[in-house]
Amino acid sequence: MDSLGRGKEKEQDALSPRAARVRLEEQLGKMGITDLEATPLVIDDRDEGAQKKWLLAGMVPHRHVFHINTIISALRPAWGNPKGLLFRSVGENKFVAEFATERDRSRVWEGSPWHVSRNAVILSEFEDCMKPSELRFDRLQLWARVMNLPFNLRDKKWWLPIARQIDETVKEVQFDHVGGFLRARVTVLVAQPLRRYILIESSRRQSTDLYEIQYEQIPHFCFSCGRLGHSDLICLTPGSRDSNGDLPYGKGLRASDEKKWSFSDGSTREQSSASASNTETRKSSSAVEKGTEVTSPLKKNNSNNKRKAGEAKKVYRKVEAPRLMLTSSADGHDEVPMAQGEEVVETVLGGSSGGVEEEPDPKKKRPTPTSSEELAAAAGQPCRPQ
Repeated sequence: MDSLGRGKEKEQDALSPRAARVRLEEQLGKMGITDLEATPLVIDDRDEGAQKKWLLAGMVPHRHVFHINTIISALRPAWGNPKGLLFRSVGENKFVAEFATERDRSRVWEGSPWHVSRNAVILSEFEDCMKPSELRFDRLQLWARVMNLPFNLRDKKWWLPIARQIDETVKEVQFDHVGGFLRARVTVLVAQPLRRYILIESSRRQSTDLYEIQYEQIPHFCFSCGRLGHSDLICLTPGSRDSNGDLPYGKGLRASDEKKWSFSDGSTREQSSASASNTETRKSSSAVEKGTEVTSPLKKNNSNNKRKAGEAKKVYRKVEAPRLMLTSSADGHDEVPMAQGEEVVETVLGGSSGGVEEEPDPKKKRPTPTSSEELAAAAGQPCRPQ
């Protein structure tokens, strides 16, 4: 049984059925209930063979009404989509979540705070025999940090007394020596402003100092009154701004998302949780270092088209109009007439570029003939059509 339900259970166990009946009669008498109204309907709604239900009630404190499907689509993946999880609406922005196992229910309860569009989800103990008026959405559990503590107060014996300045019921407390802050699992009253500071009077320092409090993963809150569930734009008790134009509460209450990682050489590095790790880049770099070829998906495999150095290259082109074609022969240059549309195979020898030749560009101008023989050969060919 969770801590929220223990107080109610102890109160019910303290009263015997006879004492509870007497108290009820006293209450009915003060209300002036008639005899007809005081006649109860006796129902035995105990189900001995029913399977145990692991339930939690939740509420999103917001002036706008969220559809139950919006709440489900936000919380189901955040809770890890446990098997057998069921939701049902029980009012405006209120719902009941049923879990298949106690383990899933406890994990969700201890993992608070949860958000729906950065708005708080207030969870409450729930049993299906409760009335809607008995539900209490007045507390939110989250992690709080006490910043910039002196080094002598970072000793373990001071953790709990300092944390209980925020919440008297604190049980989980630890110190992050890398980040330099005290962490405590505290319960925040939704109807009260968030606490911003704690005051410590130190005999060693001979002074009384303020120490800031920051909250991890805190939902939206009002910068004017410091309460959850609304913004400063619609606050009923707006606060006054200081000389710098700042409201009494601000972003300083929100803990940074940056995490510090310690290494064996004593150095630390900061990495923001919002930035995604480039895993594929690291894999590619390691592959190159190991000698593995990294092939681009856009790169074509031209291994079959490679030629040896000095090997002749055959170029196929289509003759558009009748003209004379010069071919090499042992006795000199002979003019051979070619028909229109006939394909001609020209042999191009490898140049000085290591046997890699390029395709001739049809738009590229022909070199100007220099010798008399080249001028005579060029004069016998027709002009290229424009």
